[in-house]
Amino acid sequence: MKELLIKLAGVSGPSGAEKHIREILSELLQPHVDKLTVDVIGNLIAYKKGTSDTPKTILLEANMDEPGVMAIHIEEKGFVRIVPVGGVKPVHLIGERIRFTNRTWGVVGVEGDKPLKDITFADLFVDIGADSQEAAEKLLAIGTAGVIDKGAFELGETKIAGKSLGNRAACAVLIDAISKMGTLQHDVVVVFAVQKEVGSRGIKTAAFKTEADIAIVVGAARAGDTPKAERSELRLGKGPAIKVMDREIVVPPQIKQLFVDTAERCKIDYQLEVSPDTTSDAGQILLTRDGIPTGAVSIPVRYVQTPSQIVDVRDMERASLLVLEIMRTYR
Repeated sequence: MKELLIKLAGVSGPSGAEKHIREILSELLQPHVDKLTVDVIGNLIAYKKGTSDTPKTILLEANMDEPGVMAIHIEEKGFVRIVPVGGVKPVHLIGERIRFTNRTWGVVGVEGDKPLKDITFADLFVDIGADSQEAAEKLLAIGTAGVIDKGAFELGETKIAGKSLGNRAACAVLIDAISKMGTLQHDVVVVFAVQKEVGSRGIKTAAFKTEADIAIVVGAARAGDTPKAERSELRLGKGPAIKVMDREIVVPPQIKQLFVDTAERCKIDYQLEVSPDTTSDAGQILLTRDGIPTGAVSIPVRYVQTPSQIVDVRDMERASLLVLEIMRTYR
């Protein structure tokens, strides 16, 4: 799990430009599914046929995109102005290395001497090493997206630190579960969705197509185990969090209970997540067509929306086991 997460964390995939991470996920999925497709919006969708004569359809979902930036203007001296794509705070970008999707590198600078709390994207620029507007335009087109380039690394015995680990941990959990699921009674549809960070756009089209009987979303949730953290009961290393509510979903009680009962029956440590200020793709799936019963399992993450997040691989391993057991025992 550590090696898988570190590999995925090193791949770029800003919202709307997920090509590189999609290619890696496709390679990892290919040996374990019957069919792989990419839809019009860019979602990666995999299919695995069940053995039952009257199978139900289980939808597994995680988003593969991550927050990033986009080039919006090139100045006379070759500096590039940027805007956010998703939840990126300008103060977290200062001095960071940016890798654009066309492989151009840059370093984020800031104008003047403002207090950090007053800095906006209008104060930031990216230095791509160009000495003129003409030279910069040869390296980078307006509209090119990019992400902070910061690889993941081990932190202690069980933790991993790096950028966009909430997204990448969820993807790693699904890859791990799929690689171990073998043959199941029901059909399985796996969606690695795009554009979650800009409004859960990808899953809206993918979920509509699946006509699933139940959906299991794997995502991330803010941990509350650091000094003076915001109120949250979630702790790293105490197991995956079974979602109760976020800003866009109250999980149907029978689905939440299915997840809880499965965890307790299999002696999988778990926590309960109430996240009134955040969103997930689960809310969009729940409202698809005439409603898809949807539950979610979240990986606790420290320092969300920063370039260096931390997760515990023990939570990821337990999340994979929980997803597997729900799939195997779902009736």
